[in-house]
Amino acid sequence: MFRRIGPIVVAIALTAACGGAAAPAAQATPNPTVAPAPVAATILASGRIESIPAGTLFVNYMDLPQAAGGTINHQHIAGFVYTVQGTHEMDVAGAAPLMIQAGKAAFIGATVMHGHVNPSATPNDWLFIGLRPTSSRPLGIIVPGQKELYTTADLTQITPGAYTETLTDSRLTANGIDQQSGSSLRVLFLIEGSLTVTGDAAMTGTVSAGQGAYSLPGANLVLTAGTAGAHYLTFNLSPAN
Repeated sequence: MFRRIGPIVVAIALTAACGGAAAPAAQATPNPTVAPAPVAATILASGRIESIPAGTLFVNYMDLPQAAGGTINHQHIAGFVYTVQGTHEMDVAGAAPLMIQAGKAAFIGATVMHGHVNPSATPNDWLFIGLRPTSSRPLGIIVPGQKELYTTADLTQITPGAYTETLTDSRLTANGIDQQSGSSLRVLFLIEGSLTVTGDAAMTGTVSAGQGAYSLPGANLVLTAGTAGAHYLTFNLSPAN
C-alpha cells in the first residue's frame, strides 16, 4: 500500500509547484452493507380442519421411533407426520400408501382411520405435530420410546371456527432474519443451529436445537439465526378463507 500512495503524493506536489491545479485525492468506495439472506421456507404439507377441538388447547411435537416392520392403526386429531429418519408409510383406506421420506411430511385429518407402517428392515423415526385439547392428557403410549419434544403453554386465545394447518420447513443462513406476523398461531421446533426469538412472541430468548417457541395470533415474531444458521419446522394455524 505504501508503494502506491508515495508516487501519488509526489505527483500532486510537482503539479502544484508548476502552477497547475492539484488533482483531487481519490475517494475510497464504501463497502455496501450486506443484508442477511431471506429465509428459505418450504411448505411441506397443509390441510383444512372445519373446527378446532373443544376446550383449552395446546400444540406439541411428539417423537415416535418405530421398530422395523412396526404397524399402528388408529384415528386421532388432525395433524402432521414428519419423517426424521428412514421411511414412513401412511395408509388410509381407499387411497394408495403414502411413502414419506426423511425431511418430508403429510397431513392427516381428524378421526380418519389410518395406519403408520415402517416398511424397512431398520428402525425409523418420525414426529407427529398437532393441536390437542388438554383433556387428552395424559397422552397414550403409541410406541416404546415416544417423547414429547416441545409443548406450548395452554392456549386460550384460539376462537372457534374453520382453520388451515400448515407445516413449513425453514432455513436461515448465519445471522439471517425471519420476520413473521399476522393472524396465525405459529409453533416452531428447532432441528439444527440456534435462534434468538424477539418481538411480542409468547416467549423471547435463545432457542437451541431440540427446543421450540411459539407466537400467538396477531403477534410479531422475529427470528435471528446464530453463527451456524438455523433449520426449523413451523406449525401454523390460520383462519380458513
